[in-house]
Amino acid sequence: MKKNLLLYLIFPLILGSCTREELSPMEGAWKLAYEYEFTGEETTLLYPGASLGSELKMWSGDRWALVGTFLEDSTITDVFAGGRFTLEGTDYQEIVEFHSAPEYLGQTVKLWLEIKNDTLTQIWPVDENGEPILGHYYMEKWVRFE
Repeated sequence: MKKNLLLYLIFPLILGSCTREELSPMEGAWKLAYEYEFTGEETTLLYPGASLGSELKMWSGDRWALVGTFLEDSTITDVFAGGRFTLEGTDYQEIVEFHSAPEYLGQTVKLWLEIKNDTLTQIWPVDENGEPILGHYYMEKWVRFE
């Protein structure tokens, strides 16, 4: 009987210690669904549109990475990038540690980021208040990749 009582006391302690750390809603993989360019009053669908292919972006802890392949005008381009990130509200920054385009290496890119259900939206460039620069900006819509 004493052994059973001891098990009944220890079991809740074991279960309580098995709880998982709460993950960021960004955690995991996302697939690019749309990319738009906004110039003044004009909106251009860049993907899918002029570019065909696919791109995945992944977040884990404080790290991000993306990989993709695009076909535009019979030219295949492989893209990859990654590094660290910070997120405070909708203010998102990527510190680029590797990139298929060398001009981005070492840069900090500021974006506006929002997640609603299984859709993640990124807008850049943004001003010092984290708001899109209305004269010319880009918007990407990503969907959770299952």
